[in-house]
Amino acid sequence: MIMSTDGRQSTIIDIVVGCVGAFVAGLVLTPFFGISTINENNFSLPALLVSLLGAIILLAVIKFFRRGLA
Repeated sequence: MIMSTDGRQSTIIDIVVGCVGAFVAGLVLTPFFGISTINENNFSLPALLVSLLGAIILLAVIKFFRRGLA
């Protein structure tokens, strides 16, 4: 809903992109922000927001490439 991709892709793809985005955020973004991740037993609001940011970035990249291919 954040990236306006609701009707254009399936729920399964949304779930996969969200999980991959959270994983990428854990690898790339957490060193910049100095926040421990959910994998380090830190379920907090900052860790959740970093995961959300990673999913949004990955959805934007996918949306960009889909627009370029269509």
